[in-house]
Amino acid sequence: MTNAEYHATSAVSKSDLDLIAKSPAHYTEAKNAPKEQTASMLLGSVAHKLVLEQDKFEEDFAIAPDVDRRTKAGREQWAEFAKNITDKITIIDNSVFEQAMEIAKAVGCHPIASKLFSGGQAETSHFWSDNGTECKCRPDYLRADIRTVIDFKTAQDASPDEFTKAAYKYRYHVQAAWYLDGLNKCGIDVENFIFVVCETKPPYNVMCYVADEYMLKLGRAEAEKNLEAYKKCAETGTWYGYEEKPKINDLSLPEWVMKKYF
Repeated sequence: MTNAEYHATSAVSKSDLDLIAKSPAHYTEAKNAPKEQTASMLLGSVAHKLVLEQDKFEEDFAIAPDVDRRTKAGREQWAEFAKNITDKITIIDNSVFEQAMEIAKAVGCHPIASKLFSGGQAETSHFWSDNGTECKCRPDYLRADIRTVIDFKTAQDASPDEFTKAAYKYRYHVQAAWYLDGLNKCGIDVENFIFVVCETKPPYNVMCYVADEYMLKLGRAEAEKNLEAYKKCAETGTWYGYEEKPKINDLSLPEWVMKKYF
């Protein structure tokens, strides 16, 4: 199953849980509106392909030729390039490709990361049912031999302090728990979730982190809470905003202001 085919399925994913966590209304809005790809998201996608499936790079991406399309020769060269481009292929600039290649090289030179991304399966799709609700996950790299899921991330700052903050902000604890629990429900025996993180600028530092028991415990609790909220909304057909039952809320000062003045 391709990545596009996976995302086209209606089963609940970790990304869906993130939207539900923000509000059910955000979930329905995202499903009805196309998602815009930022420059950082594009770089991350290209780097993912080069790290995980470099031999399949041309199935998803094509590097735009450096031509001046204001000239006749440039237009002809572009037309020759574009005739083989399908709607499944994303055209990228050479600068993006070169930056992504530097990231891939850094991962390949890292003594631990390079071994983690070896001997396993990349980009496999998995589906399971939770009391009638179809769920899914697509691990970056599955090492069944060491019972481990490896997830590749790009980041501006991969240092322990900053990545810990980012991991909580972007709910990577939910991802780790969702993937491990989902794979086990699919009959795949895994217990460890490792993040391989590479910075997007020189010197392209690489760090490896394993989700600990507290990360998985909180992630599991939040995933279950979000999934139950999804089920309730799907059953009732009501996709509310920040509160299920509207009320007048108290408005006070931020906690840091309270601590400073009171």
